[in-house]
Amino acid sequence: MPKVKFYATLIKAAGGREASVEASNVGELINRLRDGYGGRLDRYLKVSTVLVNGTNVTQLKGRKTRLKPDDVVSIFPPLGGG
Repeated sequence: MPKVKFYATLIKAAGGREASVEASNVGELINRLRDGYGGRLDRYLKVSTVLVNGTNVTQLKGRKTRLKPDDVVSIFPPLGGG
């Protein structure tokens, strides 16, 4: 089962730094996170950066990126500053 790591403000919204989510691809994982956390993550997941094993999914197959049981999915909320 892929491991999900949350960063920054997502840690508080998710109630922890990590979760394990059964999903065959990134899109399914995002949907299960939305359903499983009762909407607390919804606003963040729409605009977060998602990495699978350290590679941004935009450089892979986006939400269609397949997941293996030992994959690590890192989710970062948008960052600001300057």
